[in-house]
Amino acid sequence: MSMYESLPFQPAADSEIERLVAAHPLATLVSSDAGRMLATPLPLILQRDADGSRVFIGHLARRNPQHEMLKRNPKALATFTGAQGYIASSWLRSRRYAPTWNYEFVQFELDVALIDTPEETLFALDTLIAHVEAPYPNPWRSAEMGPRREQLAQYIVPFRARVIEARAQFKLGQGDPAEALEDTHAALARYGQFELAEAMRRHERLLAAQG
Repeated sequence: MSMYESLPFQPAADSEIERLVAAHPLATLVSSDAGRMLATPLPLILQRDADGSRVFIGHLARRNPQHEMLKRNPKALATFTGAQGYIASSWLRSRRYAPTWNYEFVQFELDVALIDTPEETLFALDTLIAHVEAPYPNPWRSAEMGPRREQLAQYIVPFRARVIEARAQFKLGQGDPAEALEDTHAALARYGQFELAEAMRRHERLLAAQG
């Protein structure tokens, strides 16, 4: 997986991309065919194949026309957004700074393979469920549905999407003067925007650790 180095606001480490995807698995999957474009919000789980290449595990509703589009043209784009939020000029002691928006964002060019088998369907479901249930005690498993699991599985189409290329932008206060950053962190804490505040501090820590 590579990134275009010319993009501004690069993440402080490549591992930040996989952290974002794991923490915010709801992607927007975009594809096109014959001049038409479709987009679907859906969770994707990033794994590694035996050869170390990165692959997303996911599924679409069978009635979603995007799965037929992907049969004809398997190329797609998946985008993920992590921490994000407006940075107001009114927070700052100096009013000469313009407002801005801080964010974590990554997009993946994909080659999508639909694998419409019962085994792959259950694998896709169980992979997603294991990921999102992991933080909770006594995590739920799809087998607990009993026969209803196979009934519901008929209505989805599983896929594996191989990553061709990744491009990321983590705009987290790079280049802002110390006074503006201090005011920003104070306001983020005041207004409860803790995720964005932690993303900015994590970025600063990673850069500091790199020397």
